[in-house]
Amino acid sequence: MTRVLITRPQPGAADTAERLRALGHEPVVAPLFEVKAKEWSPPAAMPEAVMLTSAAAAREGGPAMAPYLGLPCFCVGARTAAAAQDAGFTDIRTPEVRDGGELLAAIAEEGVGDILHLSGIEIASYPPPAGLRVERRVVYGAHFNRWSDAERKAAQAAEVALVYSPLGGEALGAALGAHRKDVRLSAISRNAADASGSGWAARAVAAAPDEDALFAAAGLLCEKQKRKAPLTRTR
Repeated sequence: MTRVLITRPQPGAADTAERLRALGHEPVVAPLFEVKAKEWSPPAAMPEAVMLTSAAAAREGGPAMAPYLGLPCFCVGARTAAAAQDAGFTDIRTPEVRDGGELLAAIAEEGVGDILHLSGIEIASYPPPAGLRVERRVVYGAHFNRWSDAERKAAQAAEVALVYSPLGGEALGAALGAHRKDVRLSAISRNAADASGSGWAARAVAAAPDEDALFAAAGLLCEKQKRKAPLTRTR
C-alpha cells in the first residue's frame, strides 16, 4: 500500500481517492485550490469548433456554452471528454494527443479554421498552426487554499504525489518545500512536471493525458494495467 497525495480540487480529488482505495492504496486528500466559474462573453462570430484542455472548463463553462454544444468539441484526454459529454456537447472528439499544442495541430489537420478555446486563467501557451484562428475565453479561475496543520503533516508523510496541471505542480512544489525530497512525483504532462520544480525523490511523466497513465507513471497499477499505459520518465 502506498500513501498517495492528492492536491487537485474537488470533485476530482474524491474521484481519484476512490480509485486509489480500490487499487489498495491510501489516498491523502489535501486540495491546494478550488475552481470557481467566471463570467465570460461569447465571441462575435460563431466558431467552427470548441477546444477543451481541461475537465474544469467543461464543468464551469455554464449556460453561455449552450450555443456551442452542437459544434465539434475537441478534447485533451478521456477525463475532459467525459466532462464535455456531461455538459451537453454532442460531437466530442479526442485525438491521441498529450497536450494543448498537439490538440491544436490535430484540429488544424481536420481543416477547422476558427475555434473557441474555453480554459482557465493559467494555461500553457501554444502558438496555433498557420491558418487556425483561436478565440480564448477564461471560464474558471483557481482560488488557493492553505493546508491545515493536519493536512500539512499528512501531506509531508506521503510517498507519492500526483500532479494534474502546471498550476497544481507549482502550488504543490511551494507547499511541500524541502519535504519534496522524500516524495516521488507523478505528473500528467511534462509542463506539469516542469512547473513542480526539482528536488523530488523521483519524477515521472504520464505517457498520455489520462489518470490510468498517471497512475502507471507513479507505479500504482499492477503489471497487467501498466501495459495499457506505458510511462515516460524524466529527471
